[in-house]
Parts: sequence; structure tokens; C-alpha cells
Amino acid sequence: MNTTEHLSLLSASPLLWGLAIVGVLLTGISKSGFAGGAGVIAVPLLSLVIPVPVAATLMLPLLLVMDAKSLNYYWRSVQWQELKVIAPAALTGIIAGGYLLGKLPSNLLHVLLGVFCIVFALWKKLTPLLARIPYAGIIWGMVSGLTSTLLHSGGPPINIYLATRQLPKRNWLATAAVFFAMMNLVKIIPYTLTDQWQTDALISELLIIDIILLPISLIGVWLGYILQLRISEAHFMSACKGLLFLSGLALLANG
Repeated sequence: MNTTEHLSLLSASPLLWGLAIVGVLLTGISKSGFAGGAGVIAVPLLSLVIPVPVAATLMLPLLLVMDAKSLNYYWRSVQWQELKVIAPAALTGIIAGGYLLGKLPSNLLHVLLGVFCIVFALWKKLTPLLARIPYAGIIWGMVSGLTSTLLHSGGPPINIYLATRQLPKRNWLATAAVFFAMMNLVKIIPYTLTDQWQTDALISELLIIDIILLPISLIGVWLGYILQLRISEAHFMSACKGLLFLSGLALLANG
């Protein structure tokens, strides 16, 4: 049975739809409310029933829609100086990720990124320490581009960096929104060049699922925006670190 036939059977599965709805909703909330801190969860959840590359391909169009909606909320609060550092670095990471697509064991990436997330979330003294690392923006930007390309898990690495910058909540969210939108647009190139779409039949199947999940993604982004309006700066930082911890557990479990 090929991937398309397997996905066709799974698309009728309540388990697939349940995991997809939870993953997409949490990703939307995370994108607009917590700078992508829990956006890592969708691919690990979906990979319980479909291959990681297919799960990543399924999520990409939905991520682009969520990025556009998030930009609509935050465009005027972007810290462009931060993006001048992390965006070119992320591009390098995306190129490396495109080269490694299908070559690097996804389990290894899950475990390494999961450990990073958990250690950072639990170790309060790590934030000022990371702030003093030379070229921290370049390092974390590259890691974010790499993990985003391979796993759609670019949120935790870049939030580790943004946490060291002590940005106001809205500026943090705005900068992350532009950063993720840029990365997800660029990722279309390596996904196309490395045949992640595989077949026209698979594309059609994935697009049908994406269209059905589209309202869920928009609801998630709206809920995230409403939630961040109701929490303080201190609670926002705590929530981001909490989501990093949960993301780390999800990554370790999947790895």
C-alpha cells in the first residue's frame, strides 16, 4: 500500500481527525498568543498515525494561513532589528534542513530539541547565560530554520533566543509572527525540490484535509490573540516557558 492509499484510509479515521484538530488548534493558539511556543506539538501528534514527512507537508499550508492571520494582528509592533539578525541565520538553517530532508533521523532531532526545551524551561539561570553567548541570534536562528524545515519545530529555538532579549509581549509576538511567516514561505522551495509532495494524488488528499481543518486553524489564532490580551507580561513569560517544557516532553515522547 503506497502513502496516498494509506492516507486515504486514515482520513476516515476518527483518531487522525482528533489528533489533527487538537494539533492545529493548539498551533493556532500558540502562534498568535505565545509566539509559537506549543506549535511544535502538531507534527509529533500527527506522526503517531502518518509518517513525519507527510505530517509536515500536511501542516505547511495551514501554517501559512495562520501566519497571515497573526501578521494581521501584530504587523505594527515588529522589531525589525531583531529580524535582521535571526532571519538570514534561519535561511541558512532552512538550506541545511532542505539538504537533510529524508536523510537525518527525525527521532534524533526530536530528542535533541526536546532536551533543549526542557532544560531551558526549568533552569531560570539559563536565560542570562544565553544572553551572553556570542552570536546567539545567529546560532538560534540557524537551529530554528533547521528544525522548522525538518519538523515544523522552529518555535522553541527562536523563543529561547527571544526570551533572552526581554522584549515586551506584543513586540515578541510580532517579531515571531514575521519570522515564522518568512520561514514557512521559504520552506516551500526545499519541500518542492526534495519531492516532499510526492504525487498529485497525495497533494489532492492533503489539500482536502487542509481545507476541512482551515476553520480550526483560524479559530486557534483568534483564541490565542484573545488569551494574550488577558495576561500580564510576567504571566506571558511563564506561559512561554511552560509551553516550551510541554513541547519538550512531546518531542522526547515522539523521539
